[in-house]
Amino acid sequence: MSDVVLAVDLGTGGCKAALVDPAARVVATTFAAYPTTYPAPGRHEQRPADWWAAVVRSSRELLAADAGRHRVVAVGLSGHSLAMVPVDADGTPLLDTVPIWSDTRGEDAAAAYFADADETDWYARTGNGFPRGMYTVFKAAWLRAAHPDVAARTTRILGSKDWVNARLTGVQRTDPSYASGSGAYDLATRRMLPDVLAALGLPADWWPPVVPSTGVVGRLTPDAASATGLPAGVPVVAGGVDNSCMALGAGLDRPGEAYLSLGSSNWVTVAGAEPVLDPVGRPYVFDHVLPGLYVSALSTFGGGSSLTWLAALLGREADLDALLDEAAAVPVGADGLTCVPTLAGGTVAEGGPAVRGAYLGLDLGHTHGHLARALVEGIGFSLADAARTMLAGAPADREISATGGGARGGLLLQVLADLLGRPVSRPDDAQHGAALGAAALALLGTGTWTDTAPLRSTRRAALRVDPRPDLAAAYAAPRARFDAARAATRAHAAVTAADHDDQTPNQE
Repeated sequence: MSDVVLAVDLGTGGCKAALVDPAARVVATTFAAYPTTYPAPGRHEQRPADWWAAVVRSSRELLAADAGRHRVVAVGLSGHSLAMVPVDADGTPLLDTVPIWSDTRGEDAAAAYFADADETDWYARTGNGFPRGMYTVFKAAWLRAAHPDVAARTTRILGSKDWVNARLTGVQRTDPSYASGSGAYDLATRRMLPDVLAALGLPADWWPPVVPSTGVVGRLTPDAASATGLPAGVPVVAGGVDNSCMALGAGLDRPGEAYLSLGSSNWVTVAGAEPVLDPVGRPYVFDHVLPGLYVSALSTFGGGSSLTWLAALLGREADLDALLDEAAAVPVGADGLTCVPTLAGGTVAEGGPAVRGAYLGLDLGHTHGHLARALVEGIGFSLADAARTMLAGAPADREISATGGGARGGLLLQVLADLLGRPVSRPDDAQHGAALGAAALALLGTGTWTDTAPLRSTRRAALRVDPRPDLAAAYAAPRARFDAARAATRAHAAVTAADHDDQTPNQE
């Protein structure tokens, strides 16, 4: 019987779990989905109980399939960022459904805070480049204003993986990478910002102590062991936020390394000894799960979620690969069809949370393949914009790897290679980036590894595509149409917001 660690990645769409051995090989994987509900505009919620049920199911499925061939010696978690789980003194969630990263209910609290505070200065201190209402401190301020009875019983605000860690061990801790997405974490000092918390009227002790991502926060309790099937007493490391775990799993363990994440949302990420900050483009920054590094990224929110929407709309959910094959047969530019893929809102650079997506130029000759091709090109144009900022210091011919579900097919990789002007590759473990990062933290935290060399030694490219310079001119007109369409969606969002303000009754 050989040793493995259990790596759990709490993503937006569900829980990916894997058994990973000390050679960084993924021994077995499973996936348990859970829903997101959207009860009102800007409200994106999940149930912590569903996270726990997914962790329990995943653990038991992996152990059953493994049939005793391996011994689980540690657990490491990755979790989606900016979640807000208020808990009482017993660690019980005080809300049945909680806001996840894409929820913007904190916007009113943020607007009130920045009426007296400089937002550019806040961004420079925190690196928090997502739309401000998404950050946890502003969601916590919403809780205090909208549900004072719940706030009065709240003893801690926990993130997604931190709440699961507490269920596993009974210990409430966070790590630097997750804390850096709170909206009140100083990147320079790597400490919480008491002035921000005080200005929002939030208790400092709502925020759990910060320990290293590789630190053992506790050991599996008998109750957790009974639920998951894992041995009691197994050490659980703090783990990290999904962005940083994915960066580590993608090989970003030293300054200057970069990768593309092609998941529900997409981003271009670089690791560095200093954060990449730009008050206009607003890259977002998290502490890396490795000490002394930062993870900086620019994203587009309309990625895999938009492709999933299109496939469902066309009745092609079970036929997505064939749909993308049809898209690949359509020429560059999709015969005049343009798509802005921000169906769920955008980043600051894309127009903010109020902006929405669009198809422009539709005619009776367009097919399913045209719709998919235009959407893929829209994702590519958005990521190319981000890459211009994030990859400015990297040699133009340096290969960049791509991870996530969107990397499984060749079309998006080819479009990105064409637009970035550099080779793009998909590693053979592209679907397991965050889980590999979480596994690495467990292996480091329990002393099995002394460094991250095993992650590099096992990486192999399953697919590699080269840019096609001869098509550069073919992308020029589609690019111009995309820029015009994105400007139009921004203008539409501004008009819609103004109209909403005019129709909103005065509450005073």
